[in-house]
Amino acid sequence: MNRLFISRFSVFVPLLMAMPLQALAQEAKVEPGKSTEKGNSAQTTPADTSAAKKLPGPKFLNLRYNEDFSYLEGGPGTYRESFFDPIKNIDLGNDWSLSLGGEFRFQLHSETNKGFGATEPANDVFQLYRYLLHADFQYQNSFRVFVQGAAMFDEDRDLALRGIDENRMDLQQLFFDVRLLGEDLPLTLRVGRQELQYGNQRLVSPLEWANVRRRFDAVKLFAKGETWDVDLWLAKPVVVQRNQRDRFNEDYDFYGAYATYKGIANHGLDLFAFGIENRGAAVNPNGNAGDRSVFTLGSRFWGKTGQFDYEAELAGQWGRWAGDTVQAWSWAVDGGYTFPDMPWKPRIGAGFDWASGDNDPTDGKVGTFDQLFPLGHKYLGFLDLIGRQNVTAINFNVSAWPVPKKIKARAAYHSFWLSENEDALYNAGGAAGRRDPTGSSGTEIGQELDLTLLCKIDVHSSILLGYSHFWHTDFIRQTGPSRDADLFYIQYKFKF
Repeated sequence: MNRLFISRFSVFVPLLMAMPLQALAQEAKVEPGKSTEKGNSAQTTPADTSAAKKLPGPKFLNLRYNEDFSYLEGGPGTYRESFFDPIKNIDLGNDWSLSLGGEFRFQLHSETNKGFGATEPANDVFQLYRYLLHADFQYQNSFRVFVQGAAMFDEDRDLALRGIDENRMDLQQLFFDVRLLGEDLPLTLRVGRQELQYGNQRLVSPLEWANVRRRFDAVKLFAKGETWDVDLWLAKPVVVQRNQRDRFNEDYDFYGAYATYKGIANHGLDLFAFGIENRGAAVNPNGNAGDRSVFTLGSRFWGKTGQFDYEAELAGQWGRWAGDTVQAWSWAVDGGYTFPDMPWKPRIGAGFDWASGDNDPTDGKVGTFDQLFPLGHKYLGFLDLIGRQNVTAINFNVSAWPVPKKIKARAAYHSFWLSENEDALYNAGGAAGRRDPTGSSGTEIGQELDLTLLCKIDVHSSILLGYSHFWHTDFIRQTGPSRDADLFYIQYKFKF
């Protein structure tokens, strides 16, 4: 890691150390790495009396290193038994413990006109396979080593292979945690290759939908308490290299701070600051190539009142990119209402996403919001045709449980517009696609319908079926081939 990378870290350390350490000492003790990512705790409410009496059992998370099997230390009858209990929380003696786990995932995709008819063949049917295995070694609550290996395969693809589809054999994660100030002060240092997830994954996500999950080589300092969680990190994104060992991008630094306040019942408040330093001569929306130094500041608020759930997020960006001034914004609101007394317990919801675009490629300013490292698939349509850059999007959705806690059906209808008609349409990966520099093609992109059916077989396995269709409108028709796009997929996932 270069000097700039280390110097950024030295700036953030005093910020965390300035927190009231005495207050942290009075808060609940947490083992290194346990439940530190905000994305896992978002919109969680205190359990009621009946739920508190429910026996603990295996719970598999998006971030596998946050899983906690310490309940197995209890005697028989104090937890729900599972076939894989013998390989969880294994006592190695001398205060060492070990947990083993893994995942197998299979996806079958049938994609039609993903380029609106600009690519041949128009239909592509292929399979994706993902294998993950991990080992979690811990010494008391003071030291930890987490290692995860991965193999991801793509079969029968006719179109060009994407970077998110295949990485045949490599190290997914390898890091160690050290509790720096003892167990009375839950301050932990994490160093190594790791996945990052914050908020509701609009800006920082391990990208679970992709066959190859996103990760970073990073140094992270974090503390978790009853009312505050605070993370500080310096990271470099890891680049997939199929025929050799994956390496981090030496020219790209991603650093930041993320704090979550949990002192409001049934609500939460996030405050975040991200920084990007990219010396890779990337091309900005104005067509200029050069270094990029951009800061993102923002906040997120979420909560639940009765049967209403809601969320709002606001972010602004400032900096320089290839000599141009960066000034960009994004905001999002989302909410819904659940009918608990009706059959199937339906929920109706709606969401709005807006990210700024660039209205003049010659004015020396970049107005296009940078979506950073998102899970755009969750918010802007499962076809992944739309990214959270230069976009205005509205969605209406409804979900229900035909079989309680076992089968969930969901339908979402999206409408998309360009925020600025002279800027490009960006896909889920942030790549610029079609563009009309004159702005005469308008701003209306199209609509998308997403249908999903999730079947939870048991705590370990699930099946997901999905179908999506995109109806193009004016902007697509006037900027190139204009065929509607379709996606059908089947997914089977098994975790242990």
